[in-house]
Amino acid sequence: MSIALEHQWRWDISCQLHELALDAAGHLGNGGARAALLRNLGEALRDDGSDVGRAAECFSEAIALFHSSGDAHGESDALGNLGILQHQQGELQNAAQTLTTAESLFRALPLERGLAWTQREKAVISRHHTHYTEALAQLDQAEALFAANEETRGVGWILRTRADTEKESTVGGCPLPRRWYEGPWPGRPVTSPPSQDPRWAAARTHYEHAAQLLHAVRDHRGHTWTTLGLADMALHDGDPTAAELISRALQETDACGDHRGHSRALTVQALLYAEAHRLSDAITLAEQALTGPRDHVGAAQASFRLARLYGAAGRHHDALHTLQESRTHYRAAGMPFPDLPDTELCRTLNRPIPPARRFRRPR
Repeated sequence: MSIALEHQWRWDISCQLHELALDAAGHLGNGGARAALLRNLGEALRDDGSDVGRAAECFSEAIALFHSSGDAHGESDALGNLGILQHQQGELQNAAQTLTTAESLFRALPLERGLAWTQREKAVISRHHTHYTEALAQLDQAEALFAANEETRGVGWILRTRADTEKESTVGGCPLPRRWYEGPWPGRPVTSPPSQDPRWAAARTHYEHAAQLLHAVRDHRGHTWTTLGLADMALHDGDPTAAELISRALQETDACGDHRGHSRALTVQALLYAEAHRLSDAITLAEQALTGPRDHVGAAQASFRLARLYGAAGRHHDALHTLQESRTHYRAAGMPFPDLPDTELCRTLNRPIPPARRFRRPR
């Protein structure tokens, strides 16, 4: 039933049923069943986002049980799932180590599907660390494996991740459009807008192709993150379609219980609200985004955007405190951050709301 419930996003029922099944496995003394159930329960808890600590415990115990029974397939799968959880929590160094261990097992088996998903996850970590060339090479390898095994869903996820990488490499990973933040950011071009970079156009093409594939295979969560990527691009471009895209993303994240995606969507909507002269509502949304599932990557970007909103509202003490929190999250994830004192960097955030291109009057 775990597969059927996963497709319905009923994580709460899935967790309850797995707990019942674990109890039954315990009465039977079936260690193999317990290992498989713990792996599946860990996935349900991770995707539900309600108890990621318990999810990590499930994966760790499953790994130990699979290893002790010599089940390399189960062990590699549980390791891969633990690596995904660690990545989602922003524990990128731990995630990279776990995924490397899983990759070694997948190669030894060999199990190409597991290897492809592991390489995709490692590419995401490379992207967060701004190692964009390395990320694209890892995605090339993963896409070749997915294509060879006719795994359409995997190809869709690769295209989406490729688009994320191309988009972020164009702006150096900066979480704010240039009109919102003209200060320094490692790796961001000094003058040229993203729209003049061929990587920006390539990202849009790959997002659109990914959306088609993921819709065809009914992968709603993957499709939602593709919509988030397109909405973020529209925000940077000052494109009025950003509001429609982010509204759709919020509906999709609510429908499939994607708490991480919902938090990311709120930070984009907050900036759109601010540009529509709704600064107070924008700050409320941005604060709400930070109350969701905690992960260093999401919290780093959300905190920086909230600090900018506080600065625009003249709440300079709040802006400085939130900027310091953002720096902490960036460092914890190993992501580049401007090398300036907090007080000096904060001055670049204490400016009025910039008008989006769609609100500017022609001269």
